[in-house]
Amino acid sequence: MVVPKRILVALVLALPVLVVAFAVVMGGWGLAQGMGDPGGAMALRWIAVACLMLLVMDGLLLMMALGLNAIEERRD
Repeated sequence: MVVPKRILVALVLALPVLVVAFAVVMGGWGLAQGMGDPGGAMALRWIAVACLMLLVMDGLLLMMALGLNAIEERRD
């Protein structure tokens, strides 16, 4: 196996955690926007962008890890 199983488990478990974190932060952004707090809304928006970027990176890393494992299994 090219990619260790614990790394695959970490990538798979991080996916729903990041989705929930993104949803919660976007909810907080909407609440801050509605309450008229532009500074807090801007900070929450940047945190949400960071969560979304981590989510995309996690998905790409997961696809690459699973692809490498599939190639390695095919060789055996």
